[in-house]
Amino acid sequence: MPGHGAFAFPIDPDRSPRDDPALWDPAVAACVVIIDPGPDFPALHALPGLRQLGQAEDGTHAVLFAGGRTIRLWLRGPQRGLQRGPRTAFHLPDDPLFDGRLRATAHARLCLGGTSGSGTPQSDLSPFQAARFDLMLRLLDAHVAGATLRALAYLAYPAMPDLSSALWKASSERRGTHRLLTQALHLRDGGYRDLLRAG
Repeated sequence: MPGHGAFAFPIDPDRSPRDDPALWDPAVAACVVIIDPGPDFPALHALPGLRQLGQAEDGTHAVLFAGGRTIRLWLRGPQRGLQRGPRTAFHLPDDPLFDGRLRATAHARLCLGGTSGSGTPQSDLSPFQAARFDLMLRLLDAHVAGATLRALAYLAYPAMPDLSSALWKASSERRGTHRLLTQALHLRDGGYRDLLRAG
């Protein structure tokens, strides 16, 4: 719906979204890779896994499904006052969507280069998962360096108050820190393979 991130390209309501995916506005969707195509860019009909194509005043919008991923592209039309280069360029605006754009661009580059990997779906870590894995690595490093469980708790819970021995022993911070450390040790001792298999 225009104004909510999608373009107003006509769609067939009888087709599934997988067969006829929406074309999203790159201003509000980090998953749209912004490209200034050069002579080295593949012909549109040769894009791998092409599912949707739309022409607009600002260029061509495409959706690909390759390597288990949905990849959305905006192939910008000629920009006023800018000379198009001899090679394809990926445009990454420095805005609040930068990190998501960077990930999407990396996936698109792999796909367009013909190295999109297996056909199994890939997954990115959410910000919460990334922060949790980062914390587990810091706890593991401190544990290997000889830190006590209470010292580790201050890493995990920086706002934790000083607790008496009895309160510490019964605290949720102690249980949470122990659980995080146990998970970190499990990952270190081979559990990381499960993450790799999951993509």
